[in-house]
Amino acid sequence: SASVISDLVGALSPFAYASAMSKVGQIPGASMAVKRGSTRIPPELNLQMAREQAEKIGQDPSPLARSRQQGYEHGWYHGTTGDIERFRKDLLGESTGAESAKKGFFFARDPQNPPAHMLIKAPSDSKSVELLRRLGIPEDQIAKLNTVSMAGHGAETASGYSLLGGSREYKEAMRKSNAALKKGNLTEYSRELEKAEDIALSDLRYRQSLVGRWNEARDEMLDSIQKAIYNKQLPQNEAEELDKKVKELMPYGWYTNYSPEQIKTLKKEINNLAGEKQAESALSKLDKFMSVRNEHQLVNKTLSGSNVMPVALRYKNPLIYDFQGSTYRDTTYSDLVDQAIRQGNDALILKNTYDPGSGRSQLIDVGVVFNPNQIRSKFAAFDPARMKESDILAGVGALGAGLTAPEVIQQIN
Repeated sequence: SASVISDLVGALSPFAYASAMSKVGQIPGASMAVKRGSTRIPPELNLQMAREQAEKIGQDPSPLARSRQQGYEHGWYHGTTGDIERFRKDLLGESTGAESAKKGFFFARDPQNPPAHMLIKAPSDSKSVELLRRLGIPEDQIAKLNTVSMAGHGAETASGYSLLGGSREYKEAMRKSNAALKKGNLTEYSRELEKAEDIALSDLRYRQSLVGRWNEARDEMLDSIQKAIYNKQLPQNEAEELDKKVKELMPYGWYTNYSPEQIKTLKKEINNLAGEKQAESALSKLDKFMSVRNEHQLVNKTLSGSNVMPVALRYKNPLIYDFQGSTYRDTTYSDLVDQAIRQGNDALILKNTYDPGSGRSQLIDVGVVFNPNQIRSKFAAFDPARMKESDILAGVGALGAGLTAPEVIQQIN
C-alpha cells in the first residue's frame, strides 16, 4: 500500500523517493520488506541510492572517500550500552550526570583504554551469569569473562552486539539468513533475518533494563552519600575544607572507575566523615549500586565484546584546547564547551587529556560536537542528500550501528 511504502522510505528526501521506489524490485529483500510492512530500509538499497546521489554532484562512489569529501573525520569512538540509531539532545548527560555531558556529545580517539585495576566478580548465581549460561557460553569462558570489565569506560562501552558475534541463537539465525540469500530464497532470508532481529532486540532490552537499574542505584547512592556527609551546619571555612575532601575522595566518574579496594577505602572515609549511624544508609546504598554495577559490567562485556562504536564527526570550525596531560575536571570541560558554543564553534577538541569515562589510563584526545547531524557511524551510507538528518547511519543499518552494517559494507564494496 502507499502508506507502507511511505513508511519504508519516509526518512528520505523527496527527490530520493522516486529513485528508491524504482529499485524496490531490483534489490534482494527490498520487495519483501515492503510486503512485510517494515519501516527499515534494506541496507543494499540505501547504499545504492547514496551512490546515485553522490554521482549526481560529482562525489566519490565509495562511502569512505565521499565521507571525507563531505567533511567527516574518522577515528572517533563513542561509549554507550546498546545500539542506537540517532543521538538525542534530550538525553544528554543521562549516563554520567556531568554538566559538560549535558551540553554536547562526547567522543574519544582511543577505542581500547581500560584501566588495568578494574577487576570485578559477579556472584555465580547472579542473573548475569544465568544469562550467559542460557546463551550457551561454557563455564570456563564465563569465569574468564567474570574477571575484567571495561563497562563504563568511555569509548569501550559502545555499540557492537552482533558486530562481534552476538548470542549463539543470533549467529545461527544470521547464518541461515545469509545462506538463504545466496540461494535466492528471499522468503526464508526474510524469516531468518526477522528472527535474528527479535533475538538481538530481546537481549538489548535486557541490557537496557540493567542500564535503568544502574542509573537508579547510582542516583540513590549519590543522594544518600550527600545527605550523610552534609548532615550538619558547619562554619564556612570548615564547610570549604569538607567540600575539598569530598571532591578528592569522589572525583568525577569514581563510581564507574573505582576498584573493590578503592571502594573499601571510600567506605571507611564516609564512615569517618559522616559518623557510623549517619553513614549506615549511604553505605547500604553503595553496596546495592556495586552489585548492580558488577552485573551490568559482566553482561555488557559478554554481549558487546569490546563495545566499540566507531564514528565519523563533521566539523569545520572547532575550538581546540591542549590540556598538556592535566587531569580531567568537569568544571573545566563545561566552561570550554560554553566557550565553544558562545564563539560559534561547531565542535570542541580537547587534546592530551583523559577520557572522562575511563579514568587516568592514558592520554587521548576527546571530541565534542553539538548537533546530532554531525555524527555518523563508520558504516553509514554517507548519502549527500541526507546530511541534515540525525540518523547516524544515514541509510545503512537495518538494526543500528553494529548489527548489519559490516556485512553490508563487505557485500557492496
